Amino acid sequence: MNRIGTTIAAVSTPRGRGGIAVIRISGPDAVRVAEGMFIPKSGKKLSEISPRKAVFGSILDSTGEVCDEGMVTVFLSPASFTGEDSVEIACHGGVAVTQEVYLSALAHGATAAGPGEFTRRAFINGKMSLTEAEAVGLLIDADTKERMQLSGGAVRGNVTRAISEISEGLLDTMTALYAAIDYPEEDVGDEGEREIGGTLQRSLDKVNSLLGTYKVGKAISEGVKCVICGRPNVGKSSLFNLMTGEESAIVTQIAGTTRDILRETVSFGGVTLRLSDTAGIHESDDTVEKMGIDRAESEIEKSELVIAVFDGSEPLTDEDKSLISKLSTVTAPKIGVINKADMGCVITEDEISAISAVCTVVIRTSAGEITDGSQLESAISQLFGSDKIDLRHEAVIWDVRQREQLEHARISLEKAVMAIECGDPIDCVCTLAEEAMCALNETDGRGIEQHIVAEIFARFCVGK
Repeated sequence: MNRIGTTIAAVSTPRGRGGIAVIRISGPDAVRVAEGMFIPKSGKKLSEISPRKAVFGSILDSTGEVCDEGMVTVFLSPASFTGEDSVEIACHGGVAVTQEVYLSALAHGATAAGPGEFTRRAFINGKMSLTEAEAVGLLIDADTKERMQLSGGAVRGNVTRAISEISEGLLDTMTALYAAIDYPEEDVGDEGEREIGGTLQRSLDKVNSLLGTYKVGKAISEGVKCVICGRPNVGKSSLFNLMTGEESAIVTQIAGTTRDILRETVSFGGVTLRLSDTAGIHESDDTVEKMGIDRAESEIEKSELVIAVFDGSEPLTDEDKSLISKLSTVTAPKIGVINKADMGCVITEDEISAISAVCTVVIRTSAGEITDGSQLESAISQLFGSDKIDLRHEAVIWDVRQREQLEHARISLEKAVMAIECGDPIDCVCTLAEEAMCALNETDGRGIEQHIVAEIFARFCVGK
């Protein structure tokens, strides 16, 4: 529903007790609404006070009675987050007083904001691109340093600038192509075709480069489903605790301590791991233990990264060999960990070769030493490419919508490059280049359909 032109209000800080709460009002009547519920101590009206200046005064409830004292800041269009006239009211952060101030804003003429409506208005009013707006939502939800850096870089325009650079290059090419179509007597010539082909190829290379960041972007934003597996008592739970940074799993010398799946989300190796510690895989007659083993095997099949742990202080057992056989059918990346290396490595080089044959990388470690964690982190960062990207300054895509639009651009550009190499008519090349530019523009929200915009902002919290 399009509510541009209405004045909206919401509590923009988390619900619950706190030092302060902020109620945000945005729209053409924002200042009028705030004037009805706030009396500056100076005696002046808000409309008479300079914008972007915090003003102290009394806050009135919906009946006109003073309910709190606080600060009000006015932001006039277009110099505001939404691009509209906006007011932010900072009151004490109690549950009751926050609700009272919010209800007062509604009583004085504002309507309740929907999820993400402030950011949606910022997008519609040209204050930010769609990728920047999406990044705002990701930044709010960021619970790791990497997620914060990924979203922060996108909020600052890293992705938008990269897409705009490609789009502007294509626009220049299309200008030349349209000129060739409109004035056929002015032959483009071989040199002109080579120049156009070179620009299209450079645009294709840049699109491919941006698409190449999706793996690490998705691994950070959504997380990688990662399972730690192995036979009983090889050190899975010790490794799990090392990766989580706390005693999440019980560790004993008794085989089969872990019977069910333990789950934690951790930042590790520059990505987000949705980590699962599983029951030791082996033959068992115990009904409960067997259920845990079945779940472990199911987790391996559904995983996006497998960490298979083997005891380096013993030769491979039949259970180890059975796990190696199972791993050979798993398509996800696999890291083999030869654990307990500090206890004297007994496992043979041939046995390590058997593990290497089914694993993407093999490391030797001891769960009791912090350096072991750095080895594993390095292996994970190399697998997902997080070691090669500066999240703060480089353009990194993370959303499947972004990826799909860039894929459309890639396909059109590949066809355009091939068309000009084959000497196809200029209007055919122009059509393909235009398709690519439209896909790029939709990636960043220019020309995107309204129902897609509505779906994106519906994921946001109310107040943002």
